[in-house]
Amino acid sequence: MSLTVKIVILILYAVCILFCTPMYTKKKYDHSARTNKLIWKGITISIPTLTLIVTSLVHAIKGTATPFLIIMTFGMILCAFADIILEIKFLRGGVLFLLGHLVYVMGMLNYLKKITSVTIIVYLLLAVLGTIMTVDSLGKKYRYPLIAYNIVISGTFAMGVTLITTNSINNILPGMGVCFLVISDWLLARNKIAGSNFIRSLISLLFYFGGQVLVSSLVFFI
Repeated sequence: MSLTVKIVILILYAVCILFCTPMYTKKKYDHSARTNKLIWKGITISIPTLTLIVTSLVHAIKGTATPFLIIMTFGMILCAFADIILEIKFLRGGVLFLLGHLVYVMGMLNYLKKITSVTIIVYLLLAVLGTIMTVDSLGKKYRYPLIAYNIVISGTFAMGVTLITTNSINNILPGMGVCFLVISDWLLARNKIAGSNFIRSLISLLFYFGGQVLVSSLVFFI
């Protein structure tokens, strides 16, 4: 990848985080029509997603695409679709997010070829604590789907931590990315239970879209 292409991608990432994310958050609170919200969300999520898709296609044509790149790209595509569908059909969007996280976990497992003691400890702590908090804080309507979702994203976070602990820059950034995605879900859950405002929503969305950007930073290390 040439220096010019890298600079263009970095500029797009900056636009995604510094402009598009705040604009989408604003649309959530200024009583904009759903169409406007979907347009801004689509623009924001398309920047990291299309960056990863185009890079995967280029490397696939060259025969240099790695399984890790292909699997993580597929996971991001699922999450991008989930992000849009969530605005229309909450449960269907949630199922797609769950599938996207499963793909992320499979991609990281395939890449690392191992599960460490740190992975297991982090996973068990998050899965157990998340289940307890879900049962304690939520009614029965969405309790069991959210418990299942928590069990899956706990695996995403644990594998992200494992990537980070490899101490390799090409692993640290994507590892931080998948961890950020899970943190954004935690913040969203907190906002749903305790109430939200523009700033709280913006923080949650910065973690979410920032996480997608960090995952797509894979393009710099292929």
